[in-house]
Amino acid sequence: MPIDFSFTPDQEAFRQAVRTFLEREVVPVLGRMDEEEEFPAETVRRMQEEGYFGVPVPEEYGGLGLGKVGYALLLEELGRVDASHGTIVGAHTSLGTTPLLYYGTEEQKRRWLLPAAQGKKLLAFSLTEPGSGSDSGAVRTRAEREGDGWVVTGNKIYVSNGKEADTIVLIAANDPALGPKGGVTAFLLDRGDPGFSVGRCEKKMGLHGTSTAELVLDHVRLGPERVLGEVGRGFVVAMTTLDVGRVSLGAASLGAMEAALSEALTFTSQRTQFGRPISELEVVQFRLADMAMKIQALRYLVYHAAAHQDRMGTDPASWSRTERAEKTREASTVKCLGSEWASEVIDQALQLHGGLGYIRGTPIERAYRDARISEIFEGTNEIQRLVVARDLLTRGA
Repeated sequence: MPIDFSFTPDQEAFRQAVRTFLEREVVPVLGRMDEEEEFPAETVRRMQEEGYFGVPVPEEYGGLGLGKVGYALLLEELGRVDASHGTIVGAHTSLGTTPLLYYGTEEQKRRWLLPAAQGKKLLAFSLTEPGSGSDSGAVRTRAEREGDGWVVTGNKIYVSNGKEADTIVLIAANDPALGPKGGVTAFLLDRGDPGFSVGRCEKKMGLHGTSTAELVLDHVRLGPERVLGEVGRGFVVAMTTLDVGRVSLGAASLGAMEAALSEALTFTSQRTQFGRPISELEVVQFRLADMAMKIQALRYLVYHAAAHQDRMGTDPASWSRTERAEKTREASTVKCLGSEWASEVIDQALQLHGGLGYIRGTPIERAYRDARISEIFEGTNEIQRLVVARDLLTRGA
């Protein structure tokens, strides 16, 4: 498969427009957002108005129609500025609109996807439970038949956008004995559904602008139109969705790395020790070079994977088993390496800042706290390595 890649003039123009918008609208609120740990409702609203919550969604469903490459550009630029805003967009777009676009009926797309892509509704995705994290097939939230509908009971945790979302893509067990092979179904849950409530919102090390919520489902009754995809195929819906999320997470990690390197270059060029800028020291130059090499490598990985997903289209039924396996391995590779390299590059940038890098409220300190979760959410990096290893043993190198 070819790995050459270049951006079109329209894609470069989109990147510049996003960067200008974020510098003007988002950067000024970040200090207060992080300190007060508040959801940035006003900047989210402005981003929705710009169409940034529907970037990869086709225009016929209210989006900008820029595909996964355009979406990766958005996440890269968000990663350069703030991980909280990137997480809000990612939870909505990667994890919320993707399953609707890939598996939704035409009626579901018009009812839920269209307003979400237009920025009129916020989406979330809920898979994790107190007893089901990396073992994502062990879902215990129960969906039981009642007539032609369902009654859903259980608790979900760690739901990004969970407090603010209008609609949640919810994974529940229709038959726990079957597990991921026929026993899990995806549902569409609306905020106003009787029996649904938001429980505890977690206090976190980073991502202070995001909500990470518990969802309480007390005999929530859902009609048959709320089933997303086929009954019993919810695990496939979830895993296909996460492939998109993992590539976009890699793009956000790329942006965070670029920002950290930029901060380090500026600081080391201005900071003097022993009568000269520390950027003239070989030990500093080696660290800067290592940071730059990881950025260049990740850039190719991210956009190769995003372009591959664009070529595959949005109809999973048309994908061959080999195409699906290649896409999944690429997504796991991008997510695992991107998140770990981001942590390494940001850590090195903080080290180059010396004591200043440890001071609360500086961009590099906030980036350090924000980056750590990327090795955990959307599938831990241990799970990503397991995905890659199993594919290697099945299909070879």
